[in-house]
Amino acid sequence: MSFVIRKRTILIFVFAFILVMSVYMMFLGNFPKVVYEKELDSDDLEKVSTSTSNDDQIVPAVKNLESDFFIEYKLERDRLRGQEADYLKELINNPNASAESKEKAQQELIALSQKVEKEMIVENLIKAKGFEDAVIFFSDEYVNIVIKTDGLLQKDIAQITDIVTKTTGFPIDKITIIERK
Repeated sequence: MSFVIRKRTILIFVFAFILVMSVYMMFLGNFPKVVYEKELDSDDLEKVSTSTSNDDQIVPAVKNLESDFFIEYKLERDRLRGQEADYLKELINNPNASAESKEKAQQELIALSQKVEKEMIVENLIKAKGFEDAVIFFSDEYVNIVIKTDGLLQKDIAQITDIVTKTTGFPIDKITIIERK
């Protein structure tokens, strides 16, 4: 019995191999990174224990410490953005500044306002999906999102990445999701 390989059989194997490899490549590295943040480290626990003298108050202090991350970060970010915007406005209104530097400052101010708008939109859309709180960190190359949650399911990750990719235009492999309780 001789084994005869026809061109059609070879083509079927080649196409099947290409199909399998393309599906594999599509799923390889095309998921957002999810980072699981540990509960509290020793420094955080030390802050809690020194800030409370009564054992009944330790649990609320731990909850305040965790929720303060989101509030404190947003306040600090707003403060820094305000300083940056004030500096750019001063440069734009400075009569001694060159036309080039004024134009560059105007462009940076517009870019800053667009970045703030995108951050606000993404954070509010994530909250609208049922998450308690979210903070987004933009850079030129990647996006990090810190989500206040007790655990993310695959559908949650898909919803978050969908919001981020549609709003910011970043590809999925440039998105990192960090869970924080």
